[in-house]
Parts: sequence; structure tokens; C-alpha cells
Amino acid sequence: MQEEFYNIAKALIYALEIKDPYTSGHSYRVYKVAKELGLMFNLSTEDQFNLEGGALLHDIGKIGIKDDVLFKPSSLTLEEFTIMKTHVILGANIISQIPSLKRCLEPVLFHHERVDGKGYPHGAAADEIPFIAKITTIADAYDAMTTNRVYMPARSPEEGLEEILRHSGTQFEPAIVEAFTDWWQRKYREKDPIISADYQYGKIKEEVILDLSRFH
Repeated sequence: MQEEFYNIAKALIYALEIKDPYTSGHSYRVYKVAKELGLMFNLSTEDQFNLEGGALLHDIGKIGIKDDVLFKPSSLTLEEFTIMKTHVILGANIISQIPSLKRCLEPVLFHHERVDGKGYPHGAAADEIPFIAKITTIADAYDAMTTNRVYMPARSPEEGLEEILRHSGTQFEPAIVEAFTDWWQRKYREKDPIISADYQYGKIKEEVILDLSRFH
């Protein structure tokens, strides 16, 4: 089952990379950040694996989003945003078809939920949101903010951290924000390029399967 997971995950991310190289690189960076945050919480081996696999595949549903919405160089209309929000359901439906991926469902389905209940797709709040999904939410939001997109220039690492702190208790789980802040400050002191999304995702891609292999 582990080998099946590795092979299917690689195939799905490769398919996503063909459609949208940005989203693929984003997925690898979110995996990297989520993995390190999870290790700070001493998760069980099972939860750590589910976090890492789910973070890697969190945006896989974007394969099913129309190009004119996914690649629009300006703000989305309300109708277009409604379409974009379906990527979490599409992603959950994709991986739920594959037994070895089902265990990674939570970060895929819940990574756009908010602790104040104002997220999507279900408006889940607080403890209704799985903890590993909350970790993925912060990793996802930070990388999205600090990466250039066609409709918005990247924010600086400092601005990204400021936004995470500003939304603690509303969008993000405060305990994870605290851990993220410690992680960010350590990476900043070390001049680690991961905090500015400059980390070469090709390098992360090479690490992913090797990292996940430790769960054998």
C-alpha cells in the first residue's frame, strides 16, 4: 500500500504540474512547511503521514477547474470564485477513489475551512476541523501570500508572517500560529529560502518520496 501511495501521488502531482506548474511547485512547498510544523507537534506516525500526504495533494482538485478560471489574470467574479471553491470537493472525490490515498483526505477537504466557521466547503469551525488540516491551512496560506501570482505580486516574508498573526483565532488555529511563528523566526535566522518561496521545488520534489519512505 505504501508503494502504491508513492506511485499514485507522484502521478497525480505530475498531472497537476502539466496543467499548472505554479500549483505543482506550491504543493511541494506546502508539503515541506506542513511536514516541519507537524514534527513540532510530535504527531503520531499515522497523523504525520496523513498530514504530509494530504499537504502534498491538497490542491489536486484544481486539475478539474476550467483554465479560464484557474489562470484568470485578475480578480475572480463571485460566480468564478464559487467554481474555484469546488476544487476541495473535486480533490476529495479524486483521492477517495484510491484506497491508499483515503487516509490523506482531511487536509484536502478541510484546508480552506476557518476556525471562525467562515471558510468552505462546509463552514466547519474550531474542533470540527481536523488538526492536520489546520496545519495545512497555515502552510498553504503563507506560501500563497509569498509567491508571485498572475493576479497578485508576492508579499515579503515579513508581511506573510504579519498576515498569519493578524488572522490568528479567526482564520487560523492560535496554537499552530504560535508554532509557525517559532518556525518562521528560526528559518529567518538561518536564511532558509523556504520562507520566501525561493526554495527550488524541483529539489523538494526529489525529497518527497525519500521523506515519506521513513514511514515504512
